[in-house]
Amino acid sequence: MTEDGSPQRLSFEPKLFANVAQKKAIPIAELYKQLKKLSKELNGLEQETVDTQSLDSVTRQLLAPSLLRHKESGVVAYVACCIADILRLYAPEAPYSDDEIKAVFNVFIDQLQMLGDSNSQFFPLREYLLTSLATVRTPALVAMLPDGEEIISRFFTSLFGVVNSNQPHNIQMQILDILQQLLEEPKTVPQDVIDVILLQFTKRRQADNPATHQLASDLANATADILQKYIYQYFNDVIVSAAQQRAGQRQQEAEGQRGRGGASDSLDDLKSAHYLILELNKSAPGTLLNVVPQLEEELGVDDVDIRVLATGVLGEMFAEKGFTLAKRYESTWKTWKGRRADSSPVVRVQWIEHAVSLYQHQPQLSRELNEFVVEKLCDVDDKVRQAACHSLGLLEMAAPVQAAIGESVVTALGDRCKDRKPAVRSEAIIALATIYSQVFEELEQGAAAAQAKWGSIPSTIFMLRYINDPDIDSKVESILTGAILNFAKIKDDRSRCQRLLVVFESLTAKARSGFFSYMRRQQDVIRLTDVFLALCEKQGDGMAADQGAEQQLRLLAAKIAACFPDKAKVETALMQLAGLHDAEVYGGLRQTMDPRNDIKAVRKHQKSSL
Repeated sequence: MTEDGSPQRLSFEPKLFANVAQKKAIPIAELYKQLKKLSKELNGLEQETVDTQSLDSVTRQLLAPSLLRHKESGVVAYVACCIADILRLYAPEAPYSDDEIKAVFNVFIDQLQMLGDSNSQFFPLREYLLTSLATVRTPALVAMLPDGEEIISRFFTSLFGVVNSNQPHNIQMQILDILQQLLEEPKTVPQDVIDVILLQFTKRRQADNPATHQLASDLANATADILQKYIYQYFNDVIVSAAQQRAGQRQQEAEGQRGRGGASDSLDDLKSAHYLILELNKSAPGTLLNVVPQLEEELGVDDVDIRVLATGVLGEMFAEKGFTLAKRYESTWKTWKGRRADSSPVVRVQWIEHAVSLYQHQPQLSRELNEFVVEKLCDVDDKVRQAACHSLGLLEMAAPVQAAIGESVVTALGDRCKDRKPAVRSEAIIALATIYSQVFEELEQGAAAAQAKWGSIPSTIFMLRYINDPDIDSKVESILTGAILNFAKIKDDRSRCQRLLVVFESLTAKARSGFFSYMRRQQDVIRLTDVFLALCEKQGDGMAADQGAEQQLRLLAAKIAACFPDKAKVETALMQLAGLHDAEVYGGLRQTMDPRNDIKAVRKHQKSSL
C-alpha cells in the first residue's frame, strides 16, 4: 500500500519499441535504460498490495518476440527478470496462456544455462532470476501445463549442466529448491528426468563433477517418497529387458544359432544398473524401498550371472547399512544368507567374499555368519575354500573384528592349511599368519580372550611339518620370518628374541618338535648351499669347470632344489648362479648364511650380493 492506503501501481511506462507493431525494439543503449528502470520498479512492488491492472500493458509488451529473441543476451536477461517479477506479482495465477508460459519458461531456462559464467556482467540478473523462481515457486506453473514434460526435462538437463564445485552454496541450494518443486508439483515425473538424476550417480559423472552428484543425492533424499516408484520401474525395466535378452540368446545357442553379442551387452547393462543401485544405497537409500525386494527375487533366478550380481550387490549393501538394512528387510537378509548353498560355486565365492567382509564393516551383523563361514571353509569346491581363506586374510583385526570372529572359524581356517589343494593351503597359511601378526600385541600382553582364540595359531602352523610336503614347508618358512616372527619390521636383536620367545612358549610339545624340525631343515639347506657356493668359488676367474666339478654342482643343485616345491625352477636358477663365476657374489651369499654374523652384517651382505 502507499502512504494514503491505496494499492501500489506501476508508475513507469516504458517505451521499448520503435513502432506500434512491436516488431522492432528501440536502440540497444536506450533499451537497456528502459528495461533497467522497469526491472527496478517491478522489484520494489509487493504482491499483496500491487494493483495488477497497472501491470497489464507491460505484461503484454514483455512477450514480444523482438524482446524474447533479442540478439543481445543482456536484453533477454532483463526481460526474463521483469517477467519473473510479473509472475510473482500475479501469483498464484499467471497472466499468460499455456503457450505463452511455455515460451517464457524456455527463455528462463536459456538464461539459467548461462549461470556457469560467473564473470559475465549479466550474471547478477541470472542469479536474481534463479532466486525469484526458487522463492516464489514459479516452476509450479509448469506442472499445471497439460504437456509440460518437455519443459521439466529441460530444467533438469540445464540446471544439472551448470552446477559446479566453484559456485556459491546459495546458488546450488536454489537450484535444488527448483528441481525439488518440479518433482513435487507434477502428477507424474518424466522418464527423461529420472534418467538425468540417475546419470549423476555413475562413476564417471562423480569423477567429472562431484557437485552434480551431491545435488542429485540431496534431491533424491528430499524427494525419496516420490522417486521410489520411478526408480523401481527404471531398474525393473532394465533388469527384465536384459534378462529376456539373455534368455533369448541362450535359446539361440541351444538351437545352434550364433548370437551377435546380445548376452554380453545385456550383462553390461545389468552391471551398470546394479552399480547404480549400490551408489543410491550409499547416497539416497530411501529411494530403494521397492528395489531391495527386487534384488531378493534375483537371488533365485536361473541365470547364474544375475545371481552373482544380486549376491554381490546385496552383500555390499549389507556392509554399507548393516544391521538396519537386515532388520528392515529380514526376508532379503535370510534369502541372501541362503546363497551360501547355491548350486553354482561362482555364486558361493561371491557370497563368502562379502560374508567375510561383514566382519570388517558390520561386526554385530557378522556374528550370525560364523557357522556359515566355517561351512564355506569346508566347501566341496576348492575355489570357494580358497576364496574363504583369502578373504579372511584381508581383514584388519581391530577389536570389534576380533570379537566377531568365532573360534570355530579359526579352527576351520587352520584345518585348511592341510587342504589337498596347494592354492587353498597357501591362502590358509598366509591368512593365519597375517591374523597372528595383527593380534600379537594382545597375545604378548597375555589377554585371556586373545590367548583362547588366537594363541594356538603358531602350533597349528608348525604342526604342518609332520606332513613333510615341500610346498607346505616352503610356505611356512616364508611366513615364519615374516608375519609370525616379523623380522622384517623388527630392527633390534633383543626385540626379535623377545618375539621368538613369545611364539615358542605358546607352542605345544608336538608343535615345538615341528619348530625344531624346521630349524634343522633350514640348517640342512644352508649347509648344502654353502658347499655349493664354495664349489662355485673354486672354479674361479671365469674358467670353465671340469666335468667332475660340473657333476658335483648339478648333484648339489638337485639336492637343494628337492627342498622346494618348484624343483626344476630352483635347480635351473642355481646352475645359472654357478655360471656367473663371480667370487664376490658367492662370498657375499655365504656371509648372509653365517650364524656368526649379526643382522646388520647379514643385511649388508645381502645388499652387496643381490
